[in-house]
Amino acid sequence: MGNKETEHDEEFTPKGALAFFIVLMVFFSVVWFAMYFELLGRV
Repeated sequence: MGNKETEHDEEFTPKGALAFFIVLMVFFSVVWFAMYFELLGRV
């Protein structure tokens, strides 16, 4: 049992945290580009 727990711990990937980070980066990219193109339109 100890070996299985150790292997499981080594293979653990924080999928929820990675998904949250990716969603956050996409959100900030959309906001940044929206502001960028809004400012370009004013020139």
